[in-house]
Amino acid sequence: MEKSCFLQALGIQKNDVVCLTGAGGKTSLMFRLAEEAKGRGFKVLVTTSTKIFVPDSAQYDRLDLSGTLFSGAAVRDSGIYVGGLPAPFFGKMTGAALKLLASRRKFFDLVLIEADGAAAKPLKGWHSTEPVIPLFTTKTIGVVDIQTIGRIIDAALVHRVEIFTGLTGGKTGDAVTIEHLARVVSHNQGLFTGAQGTEILYINKVESAVDRCNVNRLRAKLQAKLKKRHIVAGSVQQETIYG
Repeated sequence: MEKSCFLQALGIQKNDVVCLTGAGGKTSLMFRLAEEAKGRGFKVLVTTSTKIFVPDSAQYDRLDLSGTLFSGAAVRDSGIYVGGLPAPFFGKMTGAALKLLASRRKFFDLVLIEADGAAAKPLKGWHSTEPVIPLFTTKTIGVVDIQTIGRIIDAALVHRVEIFTGLTGGKTGDAVTIEHLARVVSHNQGLFTGAQGTEILYINKVESAVDRCNVNRLRAKLQAKLKKRHIVAGSVQQETIYG
């Protein structure tokens, strides 16, 4: 099967600054976009406004954890440039100062920012300080995991489960429903809190007929609420876009 183009499906173009929020595939999507952009000859800056694991060396061409975003080196060749600072947690990195990012973004063809953290869980609730989305962002992509439908709401599934239940109306021990995900997406303290630029919902892990059915149900639930948002569904792992 031919690989899908995620850049095209999500409408990402040269000179965009893209923030990714949510849970259930942000990092995988970010590096998929970076690889596609590199393939087009782009110089891609990958960074964060929160904390992420330092990626494996196979995922980037150059790494700068000095906090200067490659300001001490020429950025000439196409490739994936990962920049930030070491975090006080083993194996993690934080972002450089947003003011510096604002000035350095012009040296890259595309900037990808992981702007949200979910402690490696597929659902989350948001503190008032999250996500961290710079004002110069041109596109905000909110990621949801369609395979959470039917799973049990608990601390193993949800980062900050008490906030999530308050947001969605669900309870610990309940099964996740389409309505819960719709509230995560549409709530003013949910997935797109603080979003800048074009808002895009990416529904991830669409890998079966059941997943496709659930995507259609979620789309229908959100149709009236998300008139200004583009919705894309697919599977980063399977490299496919659905519908």
